[in-house]
Amino acid sequence: MTRIIGTIEARMGSTRLPGKTLAPIYNEMPLLDCVVRRFRACRTLDDVVVATTVEQGDDKIADWCMASGVSVFRGSEEDVLKRVADAAQEFGADAIVQMGADSAYLDYLLIDQLVDYYRCGQFDYVCNDLKLTYPLGIYGHVVRLEKLVELSQRQDLTDKDRSDVVRYIFERPEVYAISNSEAPPGFRHPELRLTIDYPEDLEQARTVYAHFGNHLFTTSDIIELYQQRPEMFEKTTNLVQQSAPFLKAV
Repeated sequence: MTRIIGTIEARMGSTRLPGKTLAPIYNEMPLLDCVVRRFRACRTLDDVVVATTVEQGDDKIADWCMASGVSVFRGSEEDVLKRVADAAQEFGADAIVQMGADSAYLDYLLIDQLVDYYRCGQFDYVCNDLKLTYPLGIYGHVVRLEKLVELSQRQDLTDKDRSDVVRYIFERPEVYAISNSEAPPGFRHPELRLTIDYPEDLEQARTVYAHFGNHLFTTSDIIELYQQRPEMFEKTTNLVQQSAPFLKAV
């Protein structure tokens, strides 16, 4: 049976929002806790592993993981590709679902759908954000570990290829077996921003979590709230996204 684990790239440093990884979101739960709990709600994953760095500043993340019973791996700060590939090998994965620690709205139902689809075919990479059809931040990247390890061992990668784990793969559909799922009609809200990069994103997440009063609301719940109370999401409307697969053609 294919062993699939979820990996979360996490560090305390951030250009726009330092320390966001352990910033409180709901009932004193830090952002990372929310991401882990939502990831663990996936029925298709065998484990969830936080991949942080060996830098002293990220001791807080490692300490939190150990105190919270969360699997953790520490590796290179700059070479995120190798950090994630090494973490996946350490925990015996055959494939991973790659996520970032800013995924406050992680869609566990979508991830299960993507993993189920991955298991049904001979894919190297299954995702849903090569074209932005879902809300920004609602994504999942299922990657065959064999391909990720091969990639991490190459000597001809750019710094961007190493800092963005799946970039090299999604930019080469002629080399890798890739499948991208677009959003069904009810989920097609690419104008809705659901990620954490700026202080306004953090404020919005706190408001959304407080509204639902729990950490396991669904994307459907968020979209319904967005349609009923659009003013709750206005503060993030004009924020600029710096990195995402769908920006590759820009």
